[in-house]
Amino acid sequence: MRDALAADRCASLLCDPEAPRDESVLAELRDRGVRRSPVFVQPRRTLLMDLTRSDDELFGAMKKKTRQYVHKAERAGVVTEETKDLDRFLVVLRAVADREHFGIHSRDYFARLLEAFGERAHLLMARVGDEDCGALLVGRLADRAWELFGGWSGAHTEARPFYLLKWRSMMRMRALAAKRYDMWGLAEGADDPLAGVENFKLGFGGEIAEWIGALETPVRAVLYPVWQLAGRRRLARSAA
Repeated sequence: MRDALAADRCASLLCDPEAPRDESVLAELRDRGVRRSPVFVQPRRTLLMDLTRSDDELFGAMKKKTRQYVHKAERAGVVTEETKDLDRFLVVLRAVADREHFGIHSRDYFARLLEAFGERAHLLMARVGDEDCGALLVGRLADRAWELFGGWSGAHTEARPFYLLKWRSMMRMRALAAKRYDMWGLAEGADDPLAGVENFKLGFGGEIAEWIGALETPVRAVLYPVWQLAGRRRLARSAA
């Protein structure tokens, strides 16, 4: 593979395999010239939900407070539904970004993402009355589902809408034959932006997974420094 890539003037091979973190594997990869990459591809820690379990098993694995909040949202009349309206989704996502002080991708980015996934992309909303206050963008591939974007706007705190949306999202993906649901990211340190939502996610139970992370294999010694200086930067911009 390296020879074929070199023939095409490729500077480096970047990959992020869904493989468990293993120091012995990393050491062997280093011996073969593979390096850890600073480029973010997917979270290195995440929470996996086993959707082959029954409703009672999944619900029973939740923390008590999480179960209570799911029931509270149901009693409060929170409505969850799927939509094709990207702008509706983005209204909530922008409110989440403003509240949590983070940037989000452009509308064009999300439109291209939805086009690429087609029927395997799902925009899921939670509302109280006519006001949307929770949103999730979930993608499916084979028997797996990933929460890619979303959050709670901060409205209707007492109704706990996002707890019910998470639960209903898992049930929706299971109905579509997903067997594993990835909540897409846990904190890697105290200063990680995900630190604030980690306890919320862990309330749903599940299994913590730690992946090996993004890896780079230099292909052409002359071109690799160019990739280090410019290629990574372009890749980061293209994801914005």
